[in-house]
Amino acid sequence: MGINQSIAKNLRDLRKREGLSIGALAERTGLSKAAISQIEQGKGNPTISTISKLASELHVPYSAVLHPRDTEAAVQFADDVPLQVAEDGKFRAYSYYSATPDRDFDILTLELEAGCTHVIEAAKDATDYIILNKGIVIIEVGDLSYFLMEGDSISLGNAEGCVIKNDSSEKAQATCIRHYI
Repeated sequence: MGINQSIAKNLRDLRKREGLSIGALAERTGLSKAAISQIEQGKGNPTISTISKLASELHVPYSAVLHPRDTEAAVQFADDVPLQVAEDGKFRAYSYYSATPDRDFDILTLELEAGCTHVIEAAKDATDYIILNKGIVIIEVGDLSYFLMEGDSISLGNAEGCVIKNDSSEKAQATCIRHYI
């Protein structure tokens, strides 16, 4: 099953579980009914921001919309890892493991091309742990800026979003573990 089909099935199942119509979900998220309908049909190509809005209003982790839900353990081959790319193409999020009823965290690899600036939206009832694997980034949280070099890490408390920037001339890569409280 491709990523758009997984998103379509998950979104439809989650929306129905919440007892919401497409119109009600559209009203809550600010998205159009047509956009949600296209996503549920596997025809849309939702952005990271769109998936975040849907997940937030459905009271589930981002990954619950993105990943196929399996009950068995399975190897996840690199070519099959779900990938979301920001509209400008400079930010990529590879979602390796997603939260399930038995697992209260997501694990993602983040890639930032040179010159990338990306907003990481806050997740309700979660803490993000970001470990910089490669490069140099600046993480802005409110009025504070944190300069991270390879091997450094930061934790972002419950409901704190941030801006992550790669002002260098080389690609940066980080691991993000999002723990749901």
